[in-house]
Amino acid sequence: MSKQERLDKQRREVSDSKPLRKVKNGESGRTIDINIADFKSHPLWLLLRETARNNPLYAGNAGYVEEYILPENPKISAKELANRLSITVGEALVILEGLLPK
Repeated sequence: MSKQERLDKQRREVSDSKPLRKVKNGESGRTIDINIADFKSHPLWLLLRETARNNPLYAGNAGYVEEYILPENPKISAKELANRLSITVGEALVILEGLLPK
């Protein structure tokens, strides 16, 4: 069987399967409420914080959030921030943790 025949067969199998669930307005299938205080007590919080801060884009994202996003929306959630900046929720949590008043 040639490569093209295998690809065609895979394509038919995928198209024959049941359709995927439609996602509305960019919402994902998993939603959780995120509280920074809960995450700060988790054993992996320090690892998440270190990883996010070592991202080369962290400083620029944090500066942008501080200068433009927080003044117009000081109570922005981590999920909203992640969607707005196209970053992970974990990175958004770390940025907010560093910028929001204690």
